[in-house]
Amino acid sequence: MQFVSPLQGQYSAILRSEAASRELPPTTDVTRSEVTQMIAYLRKAKDRAVEIRDRAPAGSYMENVLARTIDGITLELSQLEYLLALKPVEVDPSADTRRRMRPAI
Repeated sequence: MQFVSPLQGQYSAILRSEAASRELPPTTDVTRSEVTQMIAYLRKAKDRAVEIRDRAPAGSYMENVLARTIDGITLELSQLEYLLALKPVEVDPSADTRRRMRPAI
């Protein structure tokens, strides 16, 4: 991913020869505003996943899947914020230790 100014053109992909494409994946030019928009979307998705996970029975399959999903979104947010040189996402270490509901049967 490369940052470009809006004047350089939008949504342009760098084309490589077939030999070079086997070595490196193709890159896409994005602007700072596009990355910021993606960060906002991921934060909303993470908040929604946390809400759903909080209503799921503790120890259930759905709770485990949502916990992994939230961890993945947190990692992606950290990487995008690193690209923008922002403060990293804070992770609540006590979130996994508390029980929300009784364990699933």
